[in-house]
Amino acid sequence: MDSGGGSSGKQFNEMPPCSSDQESPPRWSAAVMGSSCDRPGVMLDGMPQTKSRSESDAGVSLWAGLQPDILGVVLRFLPCLADRARLRSVCRQWRVGVQGPVHVLSPPLPILVLPEFKFSSLSKNGEMMPVRRVPVPKEVAADDLRCVGSFDGWLVGATPSKKRNDKYYRDADGECFLVNVFSRKVICPPQLSSMRYNFSAHLRKTLRIINGFGEIHFCANDMYTMSLHQVVISAAPDSGSKYIVAASSNHQGFEQLFLWQRHVCSGVEIDGPIDIAFYQGNLYVLLRHKTRLFSCELEEDDRGFMVSRVERCLTELPRDHPYQQGGAISCNMVVWRGELLLIIRHYTDNFHNRQLLEVQVFALNVDTNPYGLTEIHSFSGDCIFVGSGGCKSFPASLHDGVEGDLIYFVPDDWKPRDRFVYSMRDGRMRPFAAQLLACYFDMPEENLDFPVWLLPSQ
Repeated sequence: MDSGGGSSGKQFNEMPPCSSDQESPPRWSAAVMGSSCDRPGVMLDGMPQTKSRSESDAGVSLWAGLQPDILGVVLRFLPCLADRARLRSVCRQWRVGVQGPVHVLSPPLPILVLPEFKFSSLSKNGEMMPVRRVPVPKEVAADDLRCVGSFDGWLVGATPSKKRNDKYYRDADGECFLVNVFSRKVICPPQLSSMRYNFSAHLRKTLRIINGFGEIHFCANDMYTMSLHQVVISAAPDSGSKYIVAASSNHQGFEQLFLWQRHVCSGVEIDGPIDIAFYQGNLYVLLRHKTRLFSCELEEDDRGFMVSRVERCLTELPRDHPYQQGGAISCNMVVWRGELLLIIRHYTDNFHNRQLLEVQVFALNVDTNPYGLTEIHSFSGDCIFVGSGGCKSFPASLHDGVEGDLIYFVPDDWKPRDRFVYSMRDGRMRPFAAQLLACYFDMPEENLDFPVWLLPSQ
């Protein structure tokens, strides 16, 4: 494995370099990206952009009469979303022909959303496809646009605070929005920076940590300044279900958890970087470097959602825990086939030159108090994707020829060093998208934007 992912583990052969972004690309603002909507090309949803009359006439050919069932067979051999989009964009007849319930397809391979809203699809052989720039809707076009989370075809973006000339607001976010990369629909939750104080709905609440020590203090409808690090959503905004947005913020070195739905926002200070996930109706908060897991039960009233109970639900540590040997860890959570998994990366204790030693995965037994841990060594052919926007599980076994039981790691912390693929079958590691991600490794930390995994449903 290369220097960014550690060198002490066993290795696969070196992955061939990605064919795109070999050199650091020029920095485009989101406003410029938005202006590219009128350029010829194909959007991710397969809708062709503006074409000349001659191009449109050329598309009306004998190929336009290809039967829909044949098109469906072809689509099944195209696991990459970009390839499916190219097929749909050939002509209107093809786009209409592949729609409908008759074409039930496996979900396309995951997409890696890079800084400045550049996209790269995972290919069938595990490499990354050439990078494509995706125009953002004009409603959310802004300089230094950041992607901080995803859910199905939705991305969570944040824009800088308008007060960033003030030192206090230099790393603060101004507005958060949800954008569907296919329909381009935009949903704007409440403004983040300097949220207006609502005295009539203001609420302070203190909860004792069950099975733990101390108390947690919540405030609702107060004034907040956020610098979003990770955002998760309980359900797709277009699913018809009432969804909740949860976010971790690191502003001026203070880690906080925020929860909002409509106009209500709650915050609580957290001791260090966290990972968050919705599971079985609860919000789980994991201290990434301490293996401490908390379950937050939620309740709804006329003000919106609020945490009603906090319990420390994991006190057992894995055997040979690195704290016992002077090492360090980085932890993540993922929901896989109805189970909540804990992914732990073990490192040496050299802060400036940490080396990855081992990756372990545990299934959490939520029926015990506190939760138990069972180490697992297989995902039954599925794959896990780890990034700053949350962890995702993907049914790789549904695609012929796609290798399963892998964990794909991309940088998700302020000191990016993890960019590798880990095999659950034999514990071997190999570099992943090193050339693709290296284009922004040398950027100042305050300008660093971590890649986010996007898993479209179709």
